[in-house]
Amino acid sequence: MTHRRLFLLLTIPVLAMACGGGKTTGSSASPGGDDSGVVDTGTVTTDTGMVTTTDGSTSGVVNSTPMVVNSGPAGTGSINVPFISVTLCVPGTSNCQTIPYVSVDTGSTGLRILSSVLSPSLTLPQANATTGSPLAECYTFDDGYTWGSVRTADVKIAGEVAAKIPIHIIGDPAFSSVPAGCSSTGMAEDTLATFGSNGLIGINQIVADCGSFCSMAPAQEGAYYSCSGSTCTAVTVADANQLSNPIALFASDDKNGSVLQFPTVAAGGAASLAGALVFGIGTAANNALGSAQVLTVDGEGNFTTVYKGTTMSTSFLDSGTNTLSFNDSSIAQCTDAQGFLCPASPLSLSAQNVGRNNVMNTIMFGVESADTLFGNGSDAVFDDLATTGIDNNTFDWGLPFFVGRNVFVALQGASTPGGDGPYFAY
Repeated sequence: MTHRRLFLLLTIPVLAMACGGGKTTGSSASPGGDDSGVVDTGTVTTDTGMVTTTDGSTSGVVNSTPMVVNSGPAGTGSINVPFISVTLCVPGTSNCQTIPYVSVDTGSTGLRILSSVLSPSLTLPQANATTGSPLAECYTFDDGYTWGSVRTADVKIAGEVAAKIPIHIIGDPAFSSVPAGCSSTGMAEDTLATFGSNGLIGINQIVADCGSFCSMAPAQEGAYYSCSGSTCTAVTVADANQLSNPIALFASDDKNGSVLQFPTVAAGGAASLAGALVFGIGTAANNALGSAQVLTVDGEGNFTTVYKGTTMSTSFLDSGTNTLSFNDSSIAQCTDAQGFLCPASPLSLSAQNVGRNNVMNTIMFGVESADTLFGNGSDAVFDDLATTGIDNNTFDWGLPFFVGRNVFVALQGASTPGGDGPYFAY
């Protein structure tokens, strides 16, 4: 089980204060937004403003899909959230629906889709627990929880297919009774307004959702449940039946990891940023490691960051966190936007990232006042937005780290030209 779940995920933090220009901090809930990719139930749509899909895999499979950072679905006002489109099909059929605005998260595992965006005609089979009763899941984030059924689907992204895999349907109306072991973890996030996207695809290094934490007895509250009517009881689930990183289950050779590719963003921010999510590492011309340095991580995706003499041994890269998140008492906090950093003038800072393989590199990064950045209400992409951290042992390198880089995410145990995963490389 990854630390992000143990400590309540930081995947889509609600950074709750509204800032200048009417922006809501974080990835959810404020007026405005771009409706160019919002799904109309039963309609196949595609986001605009994305890069062209490329075909470079050795097997001839299209292994790249457009990825965009913008203000998200209409009404959400997202900030620093990367999105792709994902196609779901009833297993083994052509009954499919493409879901746009699915956020990309290197800090969690598994595909999660809002029930409200699914067409009634897309009847995905219910997964069952070992008890024979329907299987449901509670998944907790830093600011709340998601609850819903576990169903199976063929998942298609670009030319890649993961057949008949478990996915989480958030807010499934057939599972309206939330067990106390789940609801006690925070606020429910089962609508577009509270979740901030149509879904989330977790592609971190850990293949199974929560591994032995969920597979070994005793069954844990706040994870998987066997539901009979309105009664749901915690249940163990074997790794193979847990939600998994879909990439690991692709039929092609591109199953050993992924590359998140983004160009730089203009100083002060931009309304959108087009990039690509490329599948595979060293399997095609468009995913070669090149000169990227490999930093291996532990079984929870952690490496070490040294910042101003402080060693932070549970640091990680997380495209699902929309800021750089770390503790530094010398940087002023914002008065209005609680938790955000607001230095009097832009800062140029540095830190050293150290892999478990002792490979070290220096990262230069900036921090600008959130009040200044949010002053332009139309911007949704910033490479110097920062918040205070969860503790003194963690540097969460969120979406700003990914801007202007190719970041490789190698899956646990997978063979790559840079050695076996798990690792990050950039």
